[in-house]
Amino acid sequence: MNRIAFKTGLLLLLLCTMTLPCAGCAGEPLPPAGEEAPLEIVATIFPLADIISRLGGEKVSATALLPAGASPHTFEPTTEQARSMARAQLLCYIGGGLDDWAAQAAAAGSGSLALLNLLEAAQERGWSPQPGEDEKPNPHLWLDPIAVRDYLCPAIAEAMGKADPQNAAYYRSKLAAYQEELTALDGEIRASLEGLPEKSFISVHAAWQYFASRYGLDQAAVIAEFPGQEPSASWIAGLVDLCRSHGVRVVAAEPQLSAAAAEMIAREIKGRVILLDPLGGAGLPGRDSYLNLMRYNAAVLKDAFTGQ
Repeated sequence: MNRIAFKTGLLLLLLCTMTLPCAGCAGEPLPPAGEEAPLEIVATIFPLADIISRLGGEKVSATALLPAGASPHTFEPTTEQARSMARAQLLCYIGGGLDDWAAQAAAAGSGSLALLNLLEAAQERGWSPQPGEDEKPNPHLWLDPIAVRDYLCPAIAEAMGKADPQNAAYYRSKLAAYQEELTALDGEIRASLEGLPEKSFISVHAAWQYFASRYGLDQAAVIAEFPGQEPSASWIAGLVDLCRSHGVRVVAAEPQLSAAAAEMIAREIKGRVILLDPLGGAGLPGRDSYLNLMRYNAAVLKDAFTGQ
């Protein structure tokens, strides 16, 4: 089946499934009598799903569409993802070109699924992109814990309250508690990354600029402007020259993308490849929650800059 036919079939499936009757009538089990059904929320990436679970507690059932090891930049939703969206009341996605495939798939449905574009919601709440990216902000906002605390979490809690008004106060209380944990996480990361002898690295794609800016590091360059695109030989040569001239010896790969170019550059500059993970996953030890994922990345960077 070619790609166009697949997408057409997926959208037709989504259109059909999103117009099915209620859960019990469509073969989904009903909650026991007197028990409140959880708010069904679908998120595109694991960090969002985990944050939603923390903000929603027992009142929410959160599902991540993207499987562990996949990249949202190159992912195409399957029929199972279509079914997940069909069962949900709210879809949370980052936007900005990262995971707009989810909103496009949802648009083929009945229109009953509420959508939350978090990049847009953050901007509406006062977040502004870094200088030079005003036209198209970098979508990797969740890798800045303070942006998560101040912009993403309030937007998610508000959206949950609108979808489930009777539990809005509960979501606000969970928001306040989780914001305290994010404040503590920020202090923990900041303390671990202070006073490093080196602070510059290059990465396989432009995921880390907000994290680097928050904690005084320098994402000096990226290997691929568009994830999944192979860099040219001349571009690689230019990166090698940049690393040599600026003393950069750390190259950050990611488990969702090929590390071949990162390893080539590291060999040329006699540097090292580290593995940063922007997404994590429920079954990944040490990266099985948003808080743990951010601790993992901070620890990897600290070791890279102090263990050479």
